[in-house]
Amino acid sequence: MNNNILENEINITEIIKEVEIQKKENIIDKINNFLDVNNFEYAKRLAEELIKKEPQYKEAYLVLSDIYYEEENYKAVIDILNKGLNYINNDKDLLENKIEALTSLYKYEDAKTVINSLINLGNADSSIYGQYGVILSMEGKYKEALEQYKKAISLNYSDIASMINMSITYKAMYLYDDAINILERALTVKKDNNILSRINDIKSIKEKSNFYAGRLIPIQANPDRFNLLVPENFNAKIENGILKIENENNSISIMISYENLKENLKNEEINNIFNDFKTKCGEIYSIVSPMSIENRKEYNDIFASTIFTSKIKNNYTFNAMAMAIKNKESIILTLSSTVYISGYLISFAKNIINSLYFK
Repeated sequence: MNNNILENEINITEIIKEVEIQKKENIIDKINNFLDVNNFEYAKRLAEELIKKEPQYKEAYLVLSDIYYEEENYKAVIDILNKGLNYINNDKDLLENKIEALTSLYKYEDAKTVINSLINLGNADSSIYGQYGVILSMEGKYKEALEQYKKAISLNYSDIASMINMSITYKAMYLYDDAINILERALTVKKDNNILSRINDIKSIKEKSNFYAGRLIPIQANPDRFNLLVPENFNAKIENGILKIENENNSISIMISYENLKENLKNEEINNIFNDFKTKCGEIYSIVSPMSIENRKEYNDIFASTIFTSKIKNNYTFNAMAMAIKNKESIILTLSSTVYISGYLISFAKNIINSLYFK
């Protein structure tokens, strides 16, 4: 025990002496050598002593923040960078590392504040706008993210990272052609197997998202109490009092049920009906359109709808549900599909559910 304490004291003494006599550049080289052999503690000690000796030496803060980042100690990263910024005000490299650490802690607003400060200082390059795009995309602000990626690429036509991240955002928006196009542009900058793999992956998804639906025509239902547009090429049948309309390979299924109510349903009861449907669909994977309940003046009814994706084990489904209530009558419509989600599928579902109303 005493030997360990003594050994640690000797090491600290040696570190202090070494920092005092060596040039700062040589100390950085030694720190990197210790990192190469995974001696993080000794590297940290050296960096800490170097900062004490040279508080305005940026490289010391950067190397120490990199060590903390490697250890996933993001709070320590931010603390040491803030210390450096007290001596080296508004330094671009320190601020960039701070953005990464804040993003890793999901402190997106703080990260965006730092980014905007760099932009206002006129100190933002393509990587800053690229980071801004990543944060906005993680927040689900896809259109805003795309604008930042475009700025990044306009400043650096070879910014492959922003092109790849842009393709991820396009993919999240189900804009597969746009995702492929930006990746193909990245491929002209650098021939890379990772980019090729991404292109092939999105092409495969795009192919699996294809389906054919004829023009939408008004349904001929009994009782003839409601309006609904359905594809003319889908087949219809009655099962257990429910009207089922499906395409040829049953990859898209629309079901409609009609019911007389004892009294108008309250919002809580409507929510329960929708939650039951979601539960039957499995685990919620993503929400495309959150549930909404509205009073439609043009039809004098209550209308509720939602669109989401779900999964049971590794099987994903696209789901939509709508409900129209008027004068103690209700129509419930559900749409489920195993077709890969796309902008076209979302638009198709919205056109169908929004066409539902009582005559």
